[in-house]
Amino acid sequence: MWSERWHSLINQLKQQGAYVHPVEIRNAATEQELLEVEEQLDIQIPAEFRQILKDCSQQVSIYWSLPEEVILPNQLTDVPSGDFGWSLRDLYFPDEESWRQQYLQFYTAGNGDAVVIKLQDESIWYWSHEEDEFDLLATSFQAYIDNITALGCIGVDCGQHRQFCDTTGLNLQLTSSQIWLNWLEQYITSDLQQATSSLESLLFYASMHGVKDANVLEAFLQFNKEDVYRALRDKIVQDPSLSNKKAWSEILVTVCSSEAEKWIRELWQKNSEIASSLRDYLTANCLPIEEGLSIILKDMGTNKVDGYTALHRLQHFHHQSIIEWMKNYIAFPIDGWDSLLAQSQPSAELIFEWLNGSEVERLTAIRAIDNMIGQGIIPTTVAEPEKWRPVLAYWAEHEVLRKNKQLFSQVLNRFDNWLLQMDIQLRGNQQ
Repeated sequence: MWSERWHSLINQLKQQGAYVHPVEIRNAATEQELLEVEEQLDIQIPAEFRQILKDCSQQVSIYWSLPEEVILPNQLTDVPSGDFGWSLRDLYFPDEESWRQQYLQFYTAGNGDAVVIKLQDESIWYWSHEEDEFDLLATSFQAYIDNITALGCIGVDCGQHRQFCDTTGLNLQLTSSQIWLNWLEQYITSDLQQATSSLESLLFYASMHGVKDANVLEAFLQFNKEDVYRALRDKIVQDPSLSNKKAWSEILVTVCSSEAEKWIRELWQKNSEIASSLRDYLTANCLPIEEGLSIILKDMGTNKVDGYTALHRLQHFHHQSIIEWMKNYIAFPIDGWDSLLAQSQPSAELIFEWLNGSEVERLTAIRAIDNMIGQGIIPTTVAEPEKWRPVLAYWAEHEVLRKNKQLFSQVLNRFDNWLLQMDIQLRGNQQ
C-alpha cells in the first residue's frame, strides 16, 4: 500500500533529523462527493484518478526537507525535498485559455507551478508558469504515484523532478535516479554506531548529519586528529562543488581547527585553488583571531572597499576590533556596513558613539540596531536609557528623509523590550 510506504518514509526521515510534516491522508471520496465536484467542473474526473480518489484518499499531502548540513552527491543538480499530493476539493481548470477542458490541475507546487492531468489520455504533466513549458511526468496517474513514491515523494517543482526525468517521464533507471535512491537508502538507514567502524564511514555519516550532535563529535575523538584533518582537507580540496567544500570546511573547523592552522597559512602564501570566500571562512575559524583578522584586513587594503565586501569577508570574526577598522572605510551606501556592525559584538557604548557620530555612522548605527532587535542580538553591555531615548527621539523628529524618521521611531518604540532582553541575557551570563 502507498500509505504504508509514505508513513514509513516520513518516520525514517524524521528519525534521521530531516524536517517533516505529518502525512495527511484523508478518507476516500464517496460517490456523492465525486459527483458534486464533477458537476462543478462540468466534466467526469479521469477514470483512473477517480478510482484512486474513491479507493485510496480524496486528499494526500506529504512534505519533508533535508537538514542544511547535508552533503549530497555531486551528480544531483538540485537538493531533493518532498512535496507531493492531490486534493479532490482543489481540482480546477487553470486560467490559461488554451488549457480549457484539456488539463485538470490537481496539485500546486511550492513555486506556484501546476501538476495536471491531460484529459485526452490521462497522462500526468508538470507546467512551469515562468517558462510556459510542459514536462511529462508519467503516462498514467498510478505510474506517477508509483514513481514519485519510489523516489521518496520528491517535490514536483522543476528543480526537483527534471533531474529524474527523460522523454518518458520520471525514470527510476536514470543514473541520477539510481544515485539518489542509493543515497536516500543510506541516509534513512544510517547509524552512528556502525559509522564508527572506520574514519571514512564516520566522514560519510557526518556528510549526511553534520557534527552538531555531541555524539558525532565524540565519535571523531577515537581517531587520530592528524588523520581526520588530512581526510577533511582532501575532501575540501577535491570536491568540485563550492557548497560541498563549505560544508566540509564547517566540519573541519568544528572537529580539528588547530590541526589546520599550517595549511591555512600556506593558502595565503601561494596561488590557491580554494575560493577566496572559503579561505576567508577557514582563516576566521582556524587561526588565532588577531592573526586571521590581520591577514584579511591586509588583503582588503583598499580605500574603496564596499559594505557588502566587508560583510562577506569579515562576518565570521564577530569581533569589536572590526568596528574601529570600519570607521576608516565606511561610506554611503551603507548596505552591508550595518549588518557587519550588528555582527561585530558591539558594546552599547560603541553603538551610542556611532549614533552621535557622522551622518553615515548614525544611519549605519540605527540600521544595525534595527537589525539586532529583529534578530534578537544584544550589545555586550546594557544601554543607558536616559542617554539613548533623547537621541532616538531627536532624530525621529529631525531626520530629513521620512524613511529615516520612521526607522528611529521604530527603534524608539521597541527600545524598552530590547533593553529588557539585554538585562535578562547579561544577568544570565553573569550567573
